[in-house]
Amino acid sequence: MGIKYFREHIKYTLLITVLFSSPSSYAEIGGDFVLRDHDNNKYHLSASSKIKIIFFGFLNCPDICPTALTEVSNLLNKLDGLAKHVDPIFITVDPGRDTPELLKNYLSFFDERIIGLTGSQDQIEKVSNQYHVYYSYQKKGEVENYTVNHTANMYLLNEKNEVEKIFIPGTPFSEFYKYVNRYLMKDIKNLPLQ
Repeated sequence: MGIKYFREHIKYTLLITVLFSSPSSYAEIGGDFVLRDHDNNKYHLSASSKIKIIFFGFLNCPDICPTALTEVSNLLNKLDGLAKHVDPIFITVDPGRDTPELLKNYLSFFDERIIGLTGSQDQIEKVSNQYHVYYSYQKKGEVENYTVNHTANMYLLNEKNEVEKIFIPGTPFSEFYKYVNRYLMKDIKNLPLQ
């Protein structure tokens, strides 16, 4: 068991190292997709010209996902009127359990503006590969309450749906808020993005 954990840890660490060694690698990450939203309607990423904040996770996550969703909710509240220019998106990596109805109910506890997305296993696999998101099921098929290890980055997409910035786990909320706020303000008040 120790060797398996070590291998998973190394794989996750290497993924983060590759993703964040150079911002120029952002051009290789992302892309358009079509999934189902929490109202069971088709959601086409490119149909919206708002900026997006995308997070991948699962509803039975004990700590990482609730923390991230709380931060997104806090961000929207702190942005106040600027929040209308943001589509916050939560994409499940556990589509077998996370139905549109469950997504809607769960996400409403955090913020009703967060858009929950799901799809077939193949669709989720495709989108996660586009965004270089790693996930694996732990004891799926053996226990009912299995868990999912997953990359816990937040992706900021610009109006053209290109990855503008990736926030890694542990990024202080103040830094997250400052960057997003500055990004939104640059068009409104011509402020430089620093």
